[in-house]
Amino acid sequence: MPSFTTIRSVERTLAVLRAMNEDTISRIADLQRKTGLPSATVVRIVETLVDLGFVQNHGRRVGYTLTEKVLELSAGYHGLPLFLESAKDVLLALTAAIRWPAALATLEGTAMVVRLSTIPESPLAHTHSTLQKRLDLLVRAHGRAYLANCPPEERASLYKRLNEEELTTLAPSALEARMRPILAHVRHLGYAERDHEIDPQTTTLAMPVMIDDRIRATIGVTFFRGAGADRNTILDHMREATGRLQTLAERG
Repeated sequence: MPSFTTIRSVERTLAVLRAMNEDTISRIADLQRKTGLPSATVVRIVETLVDLGFVQNHGRRVGYTLTEKVLELSAGYHGLPLFLESAKDVLLALTAAIRWPAALATLEGTAMVVRLSTIPESPLAHTHSTLQKRLDLLVRAHGRAYLANCPPEERASLYKRLNEEELTTLAPSALEARMRPILAHVRHLGYAERDHEIDPQTTTLAMPVMIDDRIRATIGVTFFRGAGADRNTILDHMREATGRLQTLAERG
């Protein structure tokens, strides 16, 4: 316990930020329900964060999203890659080449979290934003790419945590058996694909970003299944992008 009275306004602001981090789009009513704060307090906090550049207002009918400026809050934490700004240029070049939106995700707890996205720059984007979206490890392309390329002991630990957090009904041993052929196929292909049942209209392909022989992030591209997208061309550009990201990381 602290030896002083905590600053309530700071606690409330952090509560709002945490609540916004759980969803792609947040509305005032949603934030009020999640935090238990008065609606007027939530509005003042959110509008302050908008003024400071940490939140973007998309209008009453849409809601609010966190901006990339929130990444500055973790700049002193060196567990995340330090090349995010340079990585953004790589993703923008990828989208410029294939037109489809690209994303970079890193592991956070028991999910992959989208850190960068080129949806605003893609003329073929399927949604308005995925920044800070949490992606399931078992069925999402980013998650499967991570599981297929992380060390066996880390994978076993993640299976255990998924079970403990009730994100799966399968015991760790059963989960390992179920995922083994899926991940072997991912390693054979060099990329993962999202489970088709999630959205029959679109698909996502994801590849690992390996740094010092360890997976540090994943990049993915989402496209409409029936749009005539050239999968091989997309994969070629994704391989080039992952290579550039690895080079950037090695240069420090």
